[in-house]
Amino acid sequence: MPRTISRLVGATLAAAALGSTLACSAIGADNTEACDNIKKEVRSFTAESVKNVGDTKALSQSYHDLADKVRSEGEKGDGDLQDATSDLGDAYDKLGDTVANLENNPDPTAIDQQAVTEAGTKFEKACE
Repeated sequence: MPRTISRLVGATLAAAALGSTLACSAIGADNTEACDNIKKEVRSFTAESVKNVGDTKALSQSYHDLADKVRSEGEKGDGDLQDATSDLGDAYDKLGDTVANLENNPDPTAIDQQAVTEAGTKFEKACE
């Protein structure tokens, strides 16, 4: 994989690492388990996805799988958590699509991580 693509994929992994810093509190008992499970999934993804840095197809699929898991766990919580996890899932899907297109892009640009940052903040608030 060209060096530029490797750097962009590394930046994408940094966006996923953002999710591993999200905190859930015990205030909303209905959301606590779902929030904890989502944090666990994101941490696991961050640790495992480095194995796929050289394989954009596998890395892309792992983002889509993470998006599905986040949304599924979010369905177990209240409306705020469901909304937040829908946004977070969409952001991870977008990253997955971007990574999938890196191989075919002769001049890739920086990966926009703003959607993950905003969705992560919304998720954190829903878990408070």
